[in-house]
Order: sequence, then C-alpha cells, then structure tokens
Amino acid sequence: MLLRISIRVPRIPSFAFFSTLQAPSLTSYLTDVCGLSPAAAIAASSKLSFISDWSRVSTKRNPDSVLAFFRSHGFTPSQITKLISMYPRFLLSNPARTLQPKMDFYLRAGFSPSTITKLISSDIDLLRSSLRKRIIPSFDFLKTILHTDEHVVAAVKRSTWLFHVNLEKKMAPNIDTLHRIGVPTANIAKLAKTHPSVLMQSSGRFGESLERVLWMGHRPGDAMFIRAFHSVSAISVATLKRKLEVYKSFGLPEDKVVSRVNQKPMIVNLSEDNIRKSFGFFIEKLKWAPDFVFSSPVLLTLSLEKRVAPRVSVYEMLVSKNLWGEKPIVPRFFFISDEKFSKRYLPSFQNECPEVLETYKAMRRE
Repeated sequence: MLLRISIRVPRIPSFAFFSTLQAPSLTSYLTDVCGLSPAAAIAASSKLSFISDWSRVSTKRNPDSVLAFFRSHGFTPSQITKLISMYPRFLLSNPARTLQPKMDFYLRAGFSPSTITKLISSDIDLLRSSLRKRIIPSFDFLKTILHTDEHVVAAVKRSTWLFHVNLEKKMAPNIDTLHRIGVPTANIAKLAKTHPSVLMQSSGRFGESLERVLWMGHRPGDAMFIRAFHSVSAISVATLKRKLEVYKSFGLPEDKVVSRVNQKPMIVNLSEDNIRKSFGFFIEKLKWAPDFVFSSPVLLTLSLEKRVAPRVSVYEMLVSKNLWGEKPIVPRFFFISDEKFSKRYLPSFQNECPEVLETYKAMRRE
C-alpha cells in the first residue's frame, strides 16, 4: 500500500504584495509628501476612506502629478498643503484634464498668477466648479454687465462666490428690479463690480433692503443710492434700528441722525461698541459736543487705537509743553494721512519735545 504524502509548498507572495508593503500609506503620503500635520493627515484620509489600496490608486492616478501641477503654477508649499488638507480628492485628479483647463481660462481672462493662486487657496471651488457649466457662464453673464474682462476680474476678486452660483437665477432678477425703479445702468455696474455680493441676496432680503433705502429718502437715480444700498443691505432691520438708537443716546435728534446716515451711510456698518467708544473718546478727551462730532461722522470710522488715540497723545503732550499755541484741534487733524501727519507735526517739535516722536510710534505699535 502506497502512502500519499502531501507536501504544501508555501505560496510565494506576488510582486503586488511586496510593492504594497513598500509603498507609503495614504496618511504617510499626506504627511511626508504633502506636508500635512499628523492630525490633519488623519482628518484628510478619512475623506478618502473609500480607498482600500492607496498603492494601487497612487500608481494609477499619480498624485505626484497633481502636486507638480500646483508647484508649476506658483503655489507655495503652505498653499499646497492647505489645498490638500481642505480637499484631498485633488490627489485623485487628472491635472491635464480637470485642473489645467480652468487655470488656463483664469489666466487668459486676466487674473495674474499670484492673484489666482491666492484666490484658489482661499476658495477651492474655483478649481472644483465645472468650467463649462458654471465658471464660463458666470464670467459671460458678468461681462454683459461690466463689459470688460478687467472689470469682471475685479468683481470676482471681491467675491469668488460669483463662480459658485447660477447668476442668471440669483443676480439677474435683482438687477431687473433696480432697472425697474430707475437705477442707472452705470450705477448697477458699479455695484456689481465693487460689492457684487449685494446683488446675490435672496429676492426677499434684497426687497427689504430696497425698501429701507427708499424710506431713508434716497432717490434711485442718485449715486449715493448705491452706497446706501450696500451699507443697509449688510445689516438687518433690527440691527439698523439698534444702531440709530445708539447715536440718539448721545442726545442727537432722530431727524439729524437719519440725515447724517443718508449722507454717510457707511456709519451704520460700524459696530455698536465701536460707535460708543469713538463717540465717548471724542467727548471725554477733547470735550467736543456730540453735535460737533456727528458733523464729521467719518471720525467714527477711523481706528481709535491706530490713528485717533496716538494723535491725541501728541496733541496733549504738545499742549503740556506749551508748544501747541491757541489754535483749537479740528477734525482735519485726524483726517490727513499718517505720512503727512508725521511730516507736519512731529519734526517741528523734535528739539523742544524729543519724546513726542517715540510716544507716537509706540502707541501706533500697540
């Protein structure tokens, strides 16, 4: 009787097995090659959890070509790391087919390389949105309003959301409304270029803002209408009323407050805390009456820490040394540029009061 002896020959691992062992894992690729921190790499890899075999995917997709694409267009290492961290699926892209055509379009349109890399680093949807279905249609729509590529580029730099939405549905109805009430085409174009997000509001909110501006007495044909509309549309009705109450709390009559807001609508965009601090500073430090402060409302928009307080310190120091004279301090003292202020007020008193320059510089640095 013959005995059958079965000998099990060990299975030799395939080449693919060895290559998998040698290939970096997704997490290590994200840290070692893309520059992500370990925590960021784990978070990013979770967004690619559907990948079971990174070595096979990386061989097929060649993520190194994506990184090379970003580098070739001037993205800095930190920008590339940020992009991959926010959207790791970029690593699965075919740069020549999906990324390069968009970059070519932006550069042809007039975005400078440094500008477009900065915008993309802040808004990855500039590379994710469909070129044919979203980016080109939005660009073409804006050009019907703004007429030149340069002006369209300026608008997109203000709000990259212009390439996120269907402007025919989102912006066109609001523009039609402005046309119907008599806002000149040139003023609408200016609004679209400088504050395009205003025109992308929902029709309901857009209508409410329009009613408030008309209630304030602005005429659609005036240039100030667009400025007021931008300022008012940035806040709710309740917030606007609260801010008007803050101004009135300084003893200002309502009709004067509304009149001044009509002239300088940007003052409704100041925070309530900023209004109180600035008003209080001018009243307490300079003994100015609320009426006088409010006669030059731009004063309230100036930085209290960087401009107003340092200049008041210069004034007080010169007064204490009897170097200021009898002339009163006026709003223009705060309006002139830092360069002009430094040349006009500081060198003249260097000999009599050498500490004035250092005091001024120290306060501006704080």
